[in-house]
Amino acid sequence: MARVHYDGSFEVDKPRDVVYNFLIDPRNIASIIPGVESVDVIDPDNFKVKASMGVGAIKGTINITAKFAEKRPPESAKVIGRGTGMQSTMDFEIGFRLEEPSPGKTKVNWYFDGSIGGLIGSMGARVLDPVAQRIVQDSVEKLRQRLS
Repeated sequence: MARVHYDGSFEVDKPRDVVYNFLIDPRNIASIIPGVESVDVIDPDNFKVKASMGVGAIKGTINITAKFAEKRPPESAKVIGRGTGMQSTMDFEIGFRLEEPSPGKTKVNWYFDGSIGGLIGSMGARVLDPVAQRIVQDSVEKLRQRLS
């Protein structure tokens, strides 16, 4: 099982409450993450996601079940979940904390902690890190576009 941790921060030119409301809607998040095919919102805290992705030479579909473990409007939220597919499993926690450094600007501090088992987990950081970095960069760019 591979343990992974990624974190970072970025700024957007929108007030904190606007950014918070965008980030706690699974449909919005699904629209900015590459490869997401569908999202099924079960209730305000629980959702399922189906995504296609490639890691190294392995390509396929991952099914994710996730729930909001914490919501603190308009400051922070945390999601925990489990994904299966591509002969692999993934348990994760992802969260964000929002700051408003100046009126109309929001700094998003985020993190992802995960345990990846199976075929993808056996690939290690050398393969996983570039894939994660690409997904984060694409998602941040799409988030900025959606909020502009």
